[in-house]
Amino acid sequence: MRILTMIAALLFALAPALTPAQAEALSDTQKQEVEKLIADYFVANPEALGRALDNMQTHYQKLEEERKIAAIRNNAKDLYFADGDFSMGPKDAPITIVEFFDYNCGYCKRAFDPLMQVLNENDDVRLVFKELPILSDGSRRAAQAALAIDDQLKFLTFHTKLMTHQGSINDAVVDRALEEIKLSPAEIRRIGQGKEVQEVLNRNQRVASVLGISGTPAFVINDKIFPGALEKATLDQVISEARAALN
Repeated sequence: MRILTMIAALLFALAPALTPAQAEALSDTQKQEVEKLIADYFVANPEALGRALDNMQTHYQKLEEERKIAAIRNNAKDLYFADGDFSMGPKDAPITIVEFFDYNCGYCKRAFDPLMQVLNENDDVRLVFKELPILSDGSRRAAQAALAIDDQLKFLTFHTKLMTHQGSINDAVVDRALEEIKLSPAEIRRIGQGKEVQEVLNRNQRVASVLGISGTPAFVINDKIFPGALEKATLDQVISEARAALN
């Protein structure tokens, strides 16, 4: 944004005397005169600059929230009902939690127990697992293995083993977890490196990027984004608010 347009936007936040579009239509001489008038005004009224900055920040925050809501709704199928993602809870649940996670993310591990408690206590909540391996090669290997499992119970068992593992997740940890649930590490590795699994991971990365999610964990709960680990009390509150919004 050009300097004049930015200053005009600040002034417009106080009073709609000059919009950014109008500012761009001025001649060079007029722009210089307006810049001086605006600069003189803010020098004489420094408190007005503070109010204008606050108003502008609020305005852009509102625009960003609207953008996120639109992005969620435009990508609803890939977010909530994409092929390849595992989920827990009824498919027609009125409340859906989508978790973007990485198996090497300590905050994701911290959020695991609260999520499981919420699912056990609420039969109108569904959880969608979104593999987003961004921290290491070990994270990607673990995500590939998880997506290569075609049995819901075995996936949940594998997921639980990795989420409760103390320490980093590497090939040895993944292979041991697979062996413990009677799956062949070599076969799972072959499937995990296939096209279908890569498409799921690419789709998850694309959706995360569109939603502005760059770290894990991140949650989408009924069209609202919540970055970072959520404690049980916070999850309970968010679910109660989502439930009330449905009525």
